[in-house]
Amino acid sequence: MSLTSQDLQAIGDLIDQKLDQKLEQKLEQKLEQKLEQKLEQKLKPIRRDLRKIKRTLDDTIVFFDRRIIDHGHRLDRLEEHVGLAKIINPV
Repeated sequence: MSLTSQDLQAIGDLIDQKLDQKLEQKLEQKLEQKLEQKLEQKLKPIRRDLRKIKRTLDDTIVFFDRRIIDHGHRLDRLEEHVGLAKIINPV
């Protein structure tokens, strides 16, 4: 049995199609890897800045919470000393 030129052409087309599919898959994988690397590089300083902002915000909240509590105690002592009625905070 011999192969005709049409058979050879069909086999060549199938091989070309499979090669194109494999090449496309490899290119997509490489592109995804490159994009992930680029994205990670771009996100790294943003994450660092966010951690710094969060830390600063946490420190600020702790500072003002202490100040509010201290002022509340101080106000209570002043009201008691002066003999004023206590202010009831709806908070």
